[in-house]
Formats: sequence, C-alpha cells, structure tokens
Amino acid sequence: MEAFDLAGVTGIVWRRIAPGQEATAETIMRNIMALARTFEGHLGSEIFPPIPGVQDAYVILYRFDRGNHLRQWLASDLRREMLREMDGQLLEPSHEFFFAHSRRQAGTASSVFAYRIRPDREAEFQDWRRRIQEEARTWEGFLGTESFDTLDSLHPEVVVVVRFDNRTHLDAWLASDARGKFLREVRKYVDHYALRRIGSGFEGWFETSENKQGPALWRQALVILTALYPVIMTLRHFLLPLLGGLPSPLAFLLLLIVDLAILTYLVMPRLTLLMNFWLRPGPAATWRSELAGWGILLGVVGLTLAICLRAG
Repeated sequence: MEAFDLAGVTGIVWRRIAPGQEATAETIMRNIMALARTFEGHLGSEIFPPIPGVQDAYVILYRFDRGNHLRQWLASDLRREMLREMDGQLLEPSHEFFFAHSRRQAGTASSVFAYRIRPDREAEFQDWRRRIQEEARTWEGFLGTESFDTLDSLHPEVVVVVRFDNRTHLDAWLASDARGKFLREVRKYVDHYALRRIGSGFEGWFETSENKQGPALWRQALVILTALYPVIMTLRHFLLPLLGGLPSPLAFLLLLIVDLAILTYLVMPRLTLLMNFWLRPGPAATWRSELAGWGILLGVVGLTLAICLRAG
C-alpha cells in the first residue's frame, strides 16, 4: 500500500486555450473528465473556466484514491488520444501538478494558488512566500499551507494550497488589506498568477474529500430538511409581508435567494459540524449516537413546527 493510499492524490491541470477555440477545447476536456469517471479509484473531478482578471486558463481538478489508479488513468491510450485532439487549441503546453495529501477536517475551505516565478527573482519570491505565510498564520481560522514546486525547468511554478476552517475566515483573508499589499509586491517576482477557491457553495455543505463517498444521501437529505425548515419558515414570517406587493413568482425567488445564502454561509457549516457523528457513523458508533442524531433532527423540526403553529 502506498503512503498516500488512504488520503488520496489530487491532480491540478492548467490549460490556456487559444481565442475562439474555447468551445471545442472545453468539449474535449469534459469528455476527458467523463472518461476518468470510468476508471477505478476515481473520486471526483471539476472544471473551472477562465475568470477575467483572476485566471487566464481552464483549471481542472481531479482526485483518485491511490497512486496506482492515478497512473493507470494517466497511461490510458484513449486519454492520450483525446489530449492530442486538443493540441491545436492550446496557446502553450498544459501544466499538470499532482500531490498527495492528508485528510481534511470537515468544513474546511481552501484556495489553490499558482505562481510562475521570474528566473532572476526566485530568492525574493521565496522570502515573500515565507512572509505571507507568517501573516496568514495570524488570521482567525487558519489551518495551514502546503507548497508544491514543479519540476518543469522551462516554466518553474509554485502551487500553494491555503486552508482555513471555514469559508468566512478564508474570504476574510483573501479580501484583507494585508494580503492585498503582498499581492501588489509579488507582481515584481512572478510572470503569472492564478487562484481557485475550493470548498464553497453547495459542495461545501458536506465534506466529501475524506472518503470515496460522502455521507449517505438519505442522511444528507434529512440534515438539509432540518436546516431548511426553520430558516424558510422564519424568513416567510418576516419577509413575506415586505414582499406582498410583488408577483408571487418574484417574491418566492427573492425568498429563496436569501434562504440559500443563509443556509450556505451560516446554518449548514455549523449544522454539518454538529451532526458529523451522525452523518458519518464510524465503527465505534452505537445505538445511542444514532438516537442522539435523530433526537437533534426531530427536536429542531418539532420545535419549529410547534412555534409556527402557536404563532398561527
């Protein structure tokens, strides 16, 4: 068994596509991702199109549970054939990075950064990297960083993963004036810079990076119901009178937008952390822990129902 078999291995691919070739190249990339899903050990994959002003390339993330499964995928003749089809759409050769990693704590949020260092500024960049990491450690929720140097001598890059305990703390660091000063400084030392957040929106409701599969779907559904019911009933009570003059479809849409924002950023991160023992019952789980989980879910729903009925 390889050292990272239990933790998995992640691949990050950067592809810069020639203008006007985006649709064709993206179709090929999605076909490659679909092929990856047919290979043993595939845990998941996602594609992120370019973002003006942030990243100028397609970023593809994919994970396998073991190194030998990843190598089987990389050596696939069909994958290589698909990549050859895309050669004509690339502005430059693709950049691929692979790294093993330990398990992430449930609820964490991460950002992946890539820096292409100027040949004559590496020492200054390394000093800059040390200083920005020391600054990040002082911020609330900081969990750690991981750095990975590429072996490409023509295009030397450094990939850095920054982890915080939740999305709110990560966003606070990313938007901070302190980090902004560091980014303005680093432009002197690099030719290329890219950023991608991980662990946001709906995929952040339930941590799936620890295991081959996430929590059982029926357990996820019950936790979402438990969170959704009190939130939507509370918003309906306070917001609907304010939206009474709007057409019903529009009022419902606005209600739903506020509801999803509250669930994503306030309720679900805390509820999934509280219910992790029930969402992922381990070998040591007993009927008492199962009963405790059901008690929390039914208690929240029952209390909400009682309050709503009493309020009329």
